[in-house]
Amino acid sequence: MEQTQDLTASAIQITSCDGKKAEIVDKVARLLDVAGQRGSDLVVLPELWTGLGFSDETIYRDIAEPFPGPVTDMLAEKARRYGMYIAGSMYEDAGEGTYYNTIPLVTPDGEIQGLYRKTHLFDAPNRTDIPPGIRESAKVKAGDDLPVFDTGLGCLGLSVCSDLRFPEIYREMTLRGAEILVCASAFLSPRIDHWEFFLRARACENQAFVVASGQVGKDPSSGLAFVGRSMIVDPWGVIVATASDEEECITAHIDPGLIGRVRERYPLLEQRRPELYRVLRTGNR
Repeated sequence: MEQTQDLTASAIQITSCDGKKAEIVDKVARLLDVAGQRGSDLVVLPELWTGLGFSDETIYRDIAEPFPGPVTDMLAEKARRYGMYIAGSMYEDAGEGTYYNTIPLVTPDGEIQGLYRKTHLFDAPNRTDIPPGIRESAKVKAGDDLPVFDTGLGCLGLSVCSDLRFPEIYREMTLRGAEILVCASAFLSPRIDHWEFFLRARACENQAFVVASGQVGKDPSSGLAFVGRSMIVDPWGVIVATASDEEECITAHIDPGLIGRVRERYPLLEQRRPELYRVLRTGNR
């Protein structure tokens, strides 16, 4: 959907803590008011913002809830009040003992337009720069689709944290029509160099806006630390807004028309040669 007027995009970054879900929901509700009062059309929340589930092996089940549920009801109320889209990831209880790391996309009408379930889970048992043994797949099931959502803001593609390391999914969403790429993250410290690099690369290579929000600081329940530095990046790969190292809401006005102008000046998507990408197409060497 072509959007000609400037949009206002916000990214909210917080420090979550297991066992304090009600307090966190209240804090995010207040920050959503800030974003709404700034006239935001789109607000992105971090990954697993109602609780990261890293403090023990099973607490994620207590944090999780079905969609719709009490937390999405709060998001729906804020979305209706301010006329904005809201996206951020939470533990989803899908029933029958199945859990996902999921972004519900809440519309200005207060409806859940659809879900994106994280497709590339964070399994890093051998990392030495973070506490070893992290295996997200022990908690949640991976999603199996890359939906693109046609909205009043244009086409949105949703992603979560470690998805950033897989450029194929962003190209796939772009080819499906995505113009704004959303990333909800809890990107672990100390890899701030990777975080900024990936966000700018995903924007530049797909000639799309990226709106990315992350956890910040140290989770007091687990001791894990996060990069923060939530960002909004334009189709040239230029950072137009970035957060500091604290809980806050960043906001920027973005021009959707820039997407078409950049793609016309340098028609990268038209210059692709899929016939050369045999391994990507078939999975066979």
